[in-house]
Amino acid sequence: MRILIIGYSNIVQKRVLPALIQIPLITGIDIVSQSLSSKISLPEGFDFKIFDNYQTAILESKAELVYISTVNSEHAQWVEAALKKGLHVIVDKPAFTNIEDAIRLVDLSKKSNLCLAESTVYSYHPQLQKAKDVFLSVNSQLTHLTAIFSFPPLLPENFRYKKELGGGALLDLGVYAVTPGRIFFGEEPEEIFCRIGTISPEYGVETSFSVLITYSQGRKMIGHFSFTTQYCNRLNILGPGISIDIDRIFTTPADLENEIIVKQHNKTTILKMPKHDAFLIFLQKVIDNIFAGNYGVFAQDLLIDASVLHRMRLACNKE
Repeated sequence: MRILIIGYSNIVQKRVLPALIQIPLITGIDIVSQSLSSKISLPEGFDFKIFDNYQTAILESKAELVYISTVNSEHAQWVEAALKKGLHVIVDKPAFTNIEDAIRLVDLSKKSNLCLAESTVYSYHPQLQKAKDVFLSVNSQLTHLTAIFSFPPLLPENFRYKKELGGGALLDLGVYAVTPGRIFFGEEPEEIFCRIGTISPEYGVETSFSVLITYSQGRKMIGHFSFTTQYCNRLNILGPGISIDIDRIFTTPADLENEIIVKQHNKTTILKMPKHDAFLIFLQKVIDNIFAGNYGVFAQDLLIDASVLHRMRLACNKE
């Protein structure tokens, strides 16, 4: 399978390309960048082709799968173009900046019998299943999630500060607020309460927000997300008689042997997790499912998350 990457973003350079070249089913990689095509540096011994125009790349590339890593506001345009060309699609989070595009393009992918997947790769790291297994092993129920993903201000030119490019904390970090409930509770929320914490006077976009999301049986997810503070990236999973903490959960480095800290009846146990590349696991799963013709779950998850994100933005009066 040949893959076309639209956009030579930092995440493509640091995580996507290193993962793709490890997948045996990938026979070639085309990359298109409208601003950095002359600066693309690729490993020797691999079949690469470079383009400098998105539309030309979609028309001329021999790829069967497209990975879209542009600014948020352009996702819908290039997802639609790729699907209409008959290509399977993976798109960076947030897949779309509004629920209407999500519904329309998921419907197009289904009618075209094509894969449409959002790159929420953290959810494929084995540490999440390990946490679930710990709860099962002690016969306890997950009742509360507390998430924090916050980091220092970005460089001024970063597109996340530009509203017209789909910037702002709600879109950029919203996926980390809406996905834990789906992953750990297996359902959509009953109620969502969301408040914007800060709005940048210079850029006019929200730079922090907090949420309280309720689920059936009294279960809750509380979260704070921002690009205004010291770096913090962790999830606490709480239930009767047990508490689990996982640091670096949303962006676990591929070379990190992470720790799952389990507290049970005032006793602390540290479970060591082997190194795992969540991008590699996610990409391999998408490609395997494409070959198996069984990829509807990716569009289903995308649409659920887009719907909950829409509700969260409404709760913050951002729609």
